[in-house]
Amino acid sequence: MFGFGNEKYIKAVNAKGIFDNTYETKLPQTVINTIILKHFETTERVPKCLFIGWDGCRADAMKYLLKSNDEKISGYNDTNIFSAVSSLKTSGGLYVTYAGGEEDSPQETSTAQGWASAICGKWMKKEWRYGIEWSLDESYPTAMKTLALKGYTTSFSVIWPVHFDNTYLKEIEFAQKNNLSQYYYKFELDSELHSDLLERIKSDDDFIFGIYENPDSNGHGTGFDDKNYRYVSGICNLDRLSYVLLDEIKRRPSYEEEDWLVLIASDHGGHSIRHGTQKIEDRTTFLALSKPKENFNL
Repeated sequence: MFGFGNEKYIKAVNAKGIFDNTYETKLPQTVINTIILKHFETTERVPKCLFIGWDGCRADAMKYLLKSNDEKISGYNDTNIFSAVSSLKTSGGLYVTYAGGEEDSPQETSTAQGWASAICGKWMKKEWRYGIEWSLDESYPTAMKTLALKGYTTSFSVIWPVHFDNTYLKEIEFAQKNNLSQYYYKFELDSELHSDLLERIKSDDDFIFGIYENPDSNGHGTGFDDKNYRYVSGICNLDRLSYVLLDEIKRRPSYEEEDWLVLIASDHGGHSIRHGTQKIEDRTTFLALSKPKENFNL
């Protein structure tokens, strides 16, 4: 069954006060590409964008970052003023999204497919499995490539080596061959990645995309479970780290002349110590936006 799941999970996602849509009205993760490109096309100020990826973060984990009207769902927590997700929800919105393709053409709920679908705006081909056997071709341009071809400076900072060795290999080679201002940075730890993203914000990059691995690493190591304190605490810490990035944007000397769009999203969820299936825990993702989705005609 496509997207099979349980009522408890859906109830947690639909708890009032957390998401601005419902599980039943969830958006495909492919809208992320559309939102990014529309931002650069429509703003009257200098367009800038920060896309923060939380690899492997389940959507139901948002109940630990935001206060629900249902205390049985989120407990008696108060809104953290240093929460990136809360900040974006206040200025824009927090939305339920989904990975894994459509019913007539499902794809793995895995890292390579999830981020590629989000940044390209298309579902990946069914025969593309695991992300270790294929590279994106010219029919799947990323937002990085599209913007770089228009003269913008773009950057992609990650830890997982497959991004460079396979998934984006052809695009990297194209950028180098054509002298595009499209840059890729590889790191070993989330702490190194975080420091780099702070530097990218201070620099003159126009589009910045960075992916933290903490939720996915904790999930594979100890379990993708909203009751697993290691998994949940890792997400809560990442929320605060992401807030530091938002604060750094506001410190830019040219901030008042710029129009920043900030997104935080996940590529897939997980269950037990794995993902990749069509289970609801694997398919359901989230998207936090600094602007309401209505601004992008979604």
